[in-house]
Amino acid sequence: MPHSPALPEPLTPPAKTRSRWWFWPLMGVGLLALLLGVALLFLDSWLRQKLEKQVATRSAGRYELRIASLQTSLWQRSIRLNGVRLKPTASFGKIKNINALPHLQFTLQELRIAGIGLSDLLRHDVVAVDKVQLDSLHLRVYEWPKTSRKASSKPLYQQLPFDVKGLRLGEIALTRIQAAYGPNEQPVLQFRQGDALVRDLLLSATGAADTQRIGYAATVAVRVRGWQATVQRHEVNLAAVQFISARHRLEADSLRVTPLFANAKRQGNLRIALWLPRILLTGLQTAQLARRQFRAASLLLQGPNASFSPPDQPPPALSKLLAPYFDRVQLHHLRLTHGYIKVESIERKPVIENIAIDGSDLRVDGVGAQDPKRILYATAWQAQTGRGTLLLDAPYYRLAYKQLRLSTKPGLFHMLDVRLAPTMSVAELSRRKHHQAPHVTLQTPQVRVTGFDFAALERHGAVIAREVLIRQARVAVAGDGRFPVNPNPSVVTPESLGKLPFRLDVRALRLSDWNMKFSYLAPVSGKTGTMTLTRLNGTLTNISNDPVHMTAAHPAIARASGLLQNACLVQATFWLPLLDPNGAHRAEGTFGPASITLLNSMTEPTRLVRFERGQIQHVAVQIQLDKQQARGTMWASYYDLKMSFLSKKGGADQKTLLSKVTSKLVNGIVIRDENPRRDDKALKTGKIQSARDPRFSVFSLWRQGVVSGLLNSIGVPGKLAKSLSESE
Repeated sequence: MPHSPALPEPLTPPAKTRSRWWFWPLMGVGLLALLLGVALLFLDSWLRQKLEKQVATRSAGRYELRIASLQTSLWQRSIRLNGVRLKPTASFGKIKNINALPHLQFTLQELRIAGIGLSDLLRHDVVAVDKVQLDSLHLRVYEWPKTSRKASSKPLYQQLPFDVKGLRLGEIALTRIQAAYGPNEQPVLQFRQGDALVRDLLLSATGAADTQRIGYAATVAVRVRGWQATVQRHEVNLAAVQFISARHRLEADSLRVTPLFANAKRQGNLRIALWLPRILLTGLQTAQLARRQFRAASLLLQGPNASFSPPDQPPPALSKLLAPYFDRVQLHHLRLTHGYIKVESIERKPVIENIAIDGSDLRVDGVGAQDPKRILYATAWQAQTGRGTLLLDAPYYRLAYKQLRLSTKPGLFHMLDVRLAPTMSVAELSRRKHHQAPHVTLQTPQVRVTGFDFAALERHGAVIAREVLIRQARVAVAGDGRFPVNPNPSVVTPESLGKLPFRLDVRALRLSDWNMKFSYLAPVSGKTGTMTLTRLNGTLTNISNDPVHMTAAHPAIARASGLLQNACLVQATFWLPLLDPNGAHRAEGTFGPASITLLNSMTEPTRLVRFERGQIQHVAVQIQLDKQQARGTMWASYYDLKMSFLSKKGGADQKTLLSKVTSKLVNGIVIRDENPRRDDKALKTGKIQSARDPRFSVFSLWRQGVVSGLLNSIGVPGKLAKSLSESE
């Protein structure tokens, strides 16, 4: 077999070198990660120191910031600070700077900021932050600068760092806050604990222009407990207050105001003690507050109990007090329930219980104050109270009522169970006043005023009403003649009504079913004389000091009728031109038939005169009166008249020999026992003439005129009748 040539072995190619292009990028990333890790490792410490130094720098060394720990998380885009403390340095008060800083310090247990928009920050755009949470902030402000810093003239969103366009915080939560303001020894404002929640806070030009936001925020909720303040020498405490903007609602509980000085040391200033269990404000248009407008649906004041002494100088009107803060103040409805008020340090010392007040459509600003259709800023008021008391002619009389109701729109004023009574006895009243003083007691189940012009009262102090009705009044008037007569001119006169310092215009005063009792302790006998007037009904029209309504041709007219001593019908009409400078007026009246002995209960103790018998058939009177005298004519028809003079030295019948002789002579010679006489059919008229003593009221002048006419009618000579009628 032939030998085959050997084939050459195949050549093996040389091995290729493996590529390592990824090594250096990986090394770069690793190095970058290492550097970033190292940076992150020291970032927290660097950032903490940076913040502390920045505070020291920006405050020019006046403040020191200390942060116990600071942790950041780029992955979670969050930052957390613990143990934050800001306090003034020892050089705080020594460094003077036009950019004054507030004097304060605070501690903050924890601050969390989550969801920081880092990309927004790098682009200098509106930076979004999901949530900011502050826990256990204790803030103490000692003094606030009187001059604001220059930067404060700019909007807040233009003062943000890093030249960002704005800041949008999804939620800001503040929990367990404590704050105090004022000197170190005695803070003037503080609260024990507060919580707040702010949602969607947009610090930007857009947020500033959004009229529906509240200080850049979409909604705000605040709750504060243990609030305390010192205002005008009063301590104000509030147990809790809560505001929720989404519900347009502000609620406060347990407001207490306590004066820090005694009433005797108030020096003419306001002093008030107040307890107000609940305040509720609803429908508050919070977005309007930034534009100096206050608008709300309702305000409820529940159960206020107030005792206060008003200042000597009246305070400014409420609209002027609010003017520095609001240009417009509107409240749709105001309600006060279960109120109590006591006013001290004034003579009248009013006390009112169980007060309920409703006010409609209030506008407490300059426009509301000038609106003639409003009364005390409201278009309408309704009020109802329980028992009330008030001193009149203090401290001598007390006015009390069981219930009061008023409504301004229909002009209604209604009082129930009214009682006017002296605070002391008849003798003590005269002793305290150093002269005789009427001791008047009045009690009536109802005083009703209709057509009352509350607006005229509030704006001009005028008393204007259509009708006043006083029903079933029981009146007792007592006097003590053992004291001297009041030396001053009486003010109970028609002309005094015309001279009142305010406008008076009452179309009609109606008296229904009155009973009146008069008593007088006579010094001549030491006994009390009495007289009654029962079933009294009367009407007084055109009671006015307005010259438009009150003229001589159209005077006030009073018509009255009743039973004297519950037996004799008395009727009278008076024409009273209240603006007559001489006090001129006139009257007509009739009474009878009755036994003249019904006068003995008054004439025996006061005049020592007894009518033994006599029958009045009819008496008519026409009388003219003024500041000087009463004059007129009486027509008295009577028969079988006999009278006796008494003596306090007499026996059981109060008669002595002298008084018996005097009685016999007077009855036989002076007294006309019948009128007209049987042999003369002509009725003898009596002349009315009696001088007026300005110390006595107009009622005394009316009585004097009737007495002088009656004495002259029964035969007493005119001059003697005049003299006897004028005797005290």
